[in-house]
Amino acid sequence: MSPAARTNLGILALQGAFEEHEAMFKRLPAHLVDRLNIIQVRKMEELDTCDALVIPGGESTTMKIIAGTDEFMTHLRAYVRGGAGADGVERRPHPVWGTCAGCILLSEDVVNSINQGDGTQFQPAKRCKYGDPIGGLDVATCRNFFGRQAESFEAAIEAAAPSEQEAFDGFPAVFIRAPAILRTGDGVRELARVVHPTATGEKKGVTVAAESELSFTFDDDAREPGPER
Repeated sequence: MSPAARTNLGILALQGAFEEHEAMFKRLPAHLVDRLNIIQVRKMEELDTCDALVIPGGESTTMKIIAGTDEFMTHLRAYVRGGAGADGVERRPHPVWGTCAGCILLSEDVVNSINQGDGTQFQPAKRCKYGDPIGGLDVATCRNFFGRQAESFEAAIEAAAPSEQEAFDGFPAVFIRAPAILRTGDGVRELARVVHPTATGEKKGVTVAAESELSFTFDDDAREPGPER
């Protein structure tokens, strides 16, 4: 396939599981891999070449620190949300997939848990001194909803609607200091949920999609390769 016919797929490579995500895409069937040109994105110029972007799991605050300049974050927000980039040029929104920390960065609202267990309450997260998230996805997520590193777990997720069963029902997702989706806004569809194995049994959203955005709260790259779904 000619380079012109390929999709330029960017993976934000500031910190986190960008290598694991690239390896995951390279495990796709050969006819799909041949259609992708994978680019590790660290600069605005690299982002400008991408048709779509993946924001991997890692540490959302660390990613913002490494991003460093306001210009890069302005450019990234324009790429995701649409609007003027750091160069003043208007851009359309691009397809973006965020996982775990990527989900937090894409969320319009981020909250912190202040009382785990029965009667859990939430409060808005304090504004990060390293800047705001990228936003663009009308959801509220709670950081570390399922607990700390020692409370990581694997659980089968379930589809939120019959149309999503083939893609999600029974998928063994890995939750490592993962967020949960507490609210979805207009234009956002919940695709899958999980029951926390040590909580009250309440189901929480872990996968959502909007017009040009897909977001998982779990670490999709943390599993060994298994059967194709």
